[in-house]
Amino acid sequence: MHRRRSLAVALAALALVVGACGQGGASIATGERTYYLTGLEYKGSTVTKDLAAPDVDPAKLSDGYRYKKPGDADKSDATKWEVSTYRWEPGLLVGRVGDKLTLVTFIVNGDKHNTWVEGPDGKEVVAKVLMNRGREYKTTVTLDKPGIYRFVCEEHDPTMTTYIWALPVQ
Repeated sequence: MHRRRSLAVALAALALVVGACGQGGASIATGERTYYLTGLEYKGSTVTKDLAAPDVDPAKLSDGYRYKKPGDADKSDATKWEVSTYRWEPGLLVGRVGDKLTLVTFIVNGDKHNTWVEGPDGKEVVAKVLMNRGREYKTTVTLDKPGIYRFVCEEHDPTMTTYIWALPVQ
């Protein structure tokens, strides 16, 4: 529910920006677009004297979360604990129906990411590709219908998802 609400707020804000741009006579033509994405891991740690470790293992809450409990995060400090999550940055891209997008992806963190693109109907529109750390990949997708496409990492879904908003051509 929270994920849908966040997406709805982001899309509403973007709609205002796109609408405002259109009112000045500017238009966004369809065509070929290239976007650059980065596969990242956000990580944070602390010690139990500053903050108690969570009661629930965050990894049980989402496939996108990771957790190292006190004693596992640092063998020399039994009080240190760590959390992390994986993300694609940016998390939202915009195109028009008819656009051919090239997603140039560089993996900074995480040894492997099984990725694919899902269309607005929930069906796979770009087949699964294994992406590894320290490498660049190019994925091409044609936005053939309006709606939300998702560029997804299987291991870290839902946090490692970039939404691609395909706007209708006006």
